[in-house]
Amino acid sequence: MKRRALLALLLIFILLFLAYYFFINTQESFWQNNLKEFLAKDVCTLFFLDVGQGDSILIKSPENRFILVDSGPNTAEERILKIFNILNIKTFDMIIATHPHEDHIGNMDKVISNFGVKKFYTIDKTTNTQTFEDMLKALKEKGLKINIVRPYDRISINGVLLTFLSPLKDYEDLNDSSAVTMVEFAKRRVLLTGDISKDVEYDMLRANEDVRADVLKVSHHGSYAATSNSFLKQVNPKLAVISVGKDNPYGHPHDSTLKRLKNYRIKVLTTMDNGNIAVIISPDGNVKVLTER
Repeated sequence: MKRRALLALLLIFILLFLAYYFFINTQESFWQNNLKEFLAKDVCTLFFLDVGQGDSILIKSPENRFILVDSGPNTAEERILKIFNILNIKTFDMIIATHPHEDHIGNMDKVISNFGVKKFYTIDKTTNTQTFEDMLKALKEKGLKINIVRPYDRISINGVLLTFLSPLKDYEDLNDSSAVTMVEFAKRRVLLTGDISKDVEYDMLRANEDVRADVLKVSHHGSYAATSNSFLKQVNPKLAVISVGKDNPYGHPHDSTLKRLKNYRIKVLTTMDNGNIAVIISPDGNVKVLTER
């Protein structure tokens, strides 16, 4: 019996090792095989990074300047730092922390400490978590000023225009307080929604904001509480990207959200199923999407 148990454990270990080796090899191949295209100097590339249950979006402008929107959870530290190394990132022109939840800012302290950062933006909210305190400490040690996200503020980096659309008011809920950012390049638009709920979507629509976008980063990992019919109708995206972890305890992405996206005939990609996702926008407005899986 003991021998059988040992053999079973050995088999499990071998299978886990092979699965891990396959995962690492597949991920590295995705970056190495497409590196030249990702880093072409005249394109804007948006990377929706596979960080498990969390968010991290990396934006590369022409001339290879970088913007980071969220950094994923602590568990993704090794993964994202490896990607940044492959892309040879030394400095971020801009970092945006959409809201102070661990699955969005888990690695901010490491990123701030290990890379150059020109400007840092976040919302006017605090929390008493260790993750948030670590981020503040890293900012202080670097002598970085915290710029507060204000609706309709616009920042242009090498032809890539970022416009903040929310928070429109002082929301109690941290998710609803998320920084919402429209990214524009070559007349193409990508809407990054953080973790906002339908209530904030309605506020944005009532404010007559132009939320039309070619690509929508689906809010709150595909939660049932966001991505309303009225919002989807106004955004009218061709592609929806959901950043979500496999077998997460929240049931993300929710069936009702996926059904609404399907009803509007929107192509859906998830980091859970597709791994890292790259959206490459050429100067002529052509959009190419590459996925790890």
